[in-house]
Amino acid sequence: MRIGEWLKKDLKIKIISLLLALLFWLYVTNVTNPFKSVTIYNVPVTVINQDYLDQNNYKLRNSLRTYIDVTIRGRQDVVDKVKSTDFETTLDLSQITSVSDKKLKLTGPVCLVKNVTIESVNPQEIDIQLTRNRTGVFDVELVKSITMKPGYVLLKTTVERAQLFTDEAIIDSIGSIKAYLELTDLDRDMTKEVECKVFDKEGREIASVSKDLTVKVSVEVAKQVPVSLVTRGRLAANYVETQRVIEPDKVLVTGSAEVLEKLNDIKTEQVDIDDIDGDFSTTVPLVVPEGVKLVNSPSEINVKISVEKLVIKSFEFAKNQIAILNARNDGTLAYEIITDKVTLQFRGKQDDLDAISHDALRPAVDVSGLGEGTHRLMLNINMPGKGNLVQRAYVDVKVTKTPETPPAENTQAENTGTNP
Repeated sequence: MRIGEWLKKDLKIKIISLLLALLFWLYVTNVTNPFKSVTIYNVPVTVINQDYLDQNNYKLRNSLRTYIDVTIRGRQDVVDKVKSTDFETTLDLSQITSVSDKKLKLTGPVCLVKNVTIESVNPQEIDIQLTRNRTGVFDVELVKSITMKPGYVLLKTTVERAQLFTDEAIIDSIGSIKAYLELTDLDRDMTKEVECKVFDKEGREIASVSKDLTVKVSVEVAKQVPVSLVTRGRLAANYVETQRVIEPDKVLVTGSAEVLEKLNDIKTEQVDIDDIDGDFSTTVPLVVPEGVKLVNSPSEINVKISVEKLVIKSFEFAKNQIAILNARNDGTLAYEIITDKVTLQFRGKQDDLDAISHDALRPAVDVSGLGEGTHRLMLNINMPGKGNLVQRAYVDVKVTKTPETPPAENTQAENTGTNP
C-alpha cells in the first residue's frame, strides 16, 4: 500500500488522535510543571563609567543603590533554579547631563537563564544626588576705611577678582563678595591680602566659603604739593605786584615714599618779570625732580601777574595840629612849635592810600628831656597799616623858661585873705 493512500485512509481519526495526545501532554505538563511568576530579590547592579564623575567635577551626595528586585515568569522547574546572580544589570554614570539630574535609568536586566521572561523591575531608575565643583570668578566690592597722612590723597584702589572652586550649587547662589580694608596714615603705595566675606543672593553670609578667602588689593597714593613760581628780574620802578594767579596752584605727584616725604613743592622754570609795567600772563613748564612723576596733573601751568603803579598822597598838618608829648608839668618851661606846617607823603597803591585817614595819623613830637633852646625833632605819627612813608618829617620846637611865680603858699594865703 502506498504511503499516500495510507495517509488518506482514516485521516479524521488520526487528526483527532493527535489533538487528544497534545491536550493530554499539555494537561500533564501544566499540572506537574506549571508557569509561575517569581520575584528575585537583591539582584546586583554593576555601576560603570565611574570616572565620568571626576572628569566632570561631579560628586555624589548619596550612596547609590546597587541592587534591585526582578520579577520573572517561566516554567516552575526553570524559575525555581534562577538566582540573583543570573542577571546582568548596569547603571551607566555617563548618562549624567546636569547636577540637577535626580534619577538614572538602568540598562537591563538581562536574564542569563533561557526560557525566562522578565515581568517587572523594581526600581527601574536609581535615585542620584549630585554636587558639582565648578570654578566661579566674581567681582569683589571693596569696603574700605582709609585715612591718609596729611598732604597725601588716595589715588586708586584695585581689587583682583575672586576665584572660587566649589560646589556648583554654591557658585550659583553667590550674590556678592566683599573685601574689607582698613588703613591709617597712609603715605605710600601698597599691596595687601585682604579677607573677604561671601554672601548669597539674599544677603546672608556663606561662612563655609568665606573661610580663608582672600584677595589682593593694590592701593596707589599721591602727594599733593604746591606749585612755586620762580621769577627773575624786578618790576619796573614804582610798580608793585597786586595779584598772582597760578593755575593749578597744586599738583599730584607719585614716587617712592622716601622721595615724597622730602618733597615740599614743585618749582617752575624761571619767568622773566624784569621791567614789567603792566599785567602779564604766560605758560611755564614745571621742573619735576628725578624720581617723581606727575599724575592727573598738567606739565605746564598758567601764570597771571597783575601789577599796579604806585602813587603818592600828601597829608599837610599845621603846627597847631601837632601834639607835644612828655612836656615838663612843673610850669618852669614853655614849649612852642615854630614850624608853621609840615607835609607827610605816602607811597602805595591807590586803594591803600585812599584808606588812610588824615586824623588817624595823629602827628606829635616828644620833648622829654629837652632844655631851653630850639630843637629839631622828628615828627612821630601813628603809622597806617598800608602804604609807605616816603620821607621822615621834622619840626622845630622852641623851649623857653617861664617867668618866676610866687610860692604856692603865698598865693594861697593871698587867696585866703580876699575871702570875706
